[in-house]
Amino acid sequence: MPAPSFLAMQKQRVLLVCSQHLFGESIESILRAAQEVELIGPWSLAEDICQRIAEAHPNVVVIAGDDLPDQAASLTLTIIEQFPEVTVIRTGVNENVLRVYSTHTLPARVTNLLDAIRKLASLTPGVDRPVSDRSE
Repeated sequence: MPAPSFLAMQKQRVLLVCSQHLFGESIESILRAAQEVELIGPWSLAEDICQRIAEAHPNVVVIAGDDLPDQAASLTLTIIEQFPEVTVIRTGVNENVLRVYSTHTLPARVTNLLDAIRKLASLTPGVDRPVSDRSE
C-alpha cells in the first residue's frame, strides 16, 4: 500500500532573510509552523548570503522586509543569476503581495514560447484584450 502523498512529500528548504526584526519574527513563526518547510535562518541582509546559499542549498529564499528595497532587489538579482534553481520570494510590511522570482529552463519550442506568453497575460492584472502595435 503506497504512503499517503502528504507523507511522501519532501520538505522545502526555505532560507529566511530579514531586514526588519519584528516582521521577520512574524514570517519566521509562520514558516516554523508549516510541516512541509525546513526553515534555514533567519539571516540578516548584512550577511554574506550568496556564500551561505551555496552551503545551505535552499529551494526557496524568502526576503522579508521592505525598508531596503534597493538592497533586496540587488540580492534578488544576484541569487537568480548565481542560483537559477532557487526561487526567490519577496514580501514587505507595506504591501499585501508576494513577489515571486523564478527561473525555469525549457526546451526551445514554439509551443512553449506561446504557452508562456499566454500564461503571462492571464497573470497580469488588467490585461483582458490584445494590444495592437498600431497607434490610433
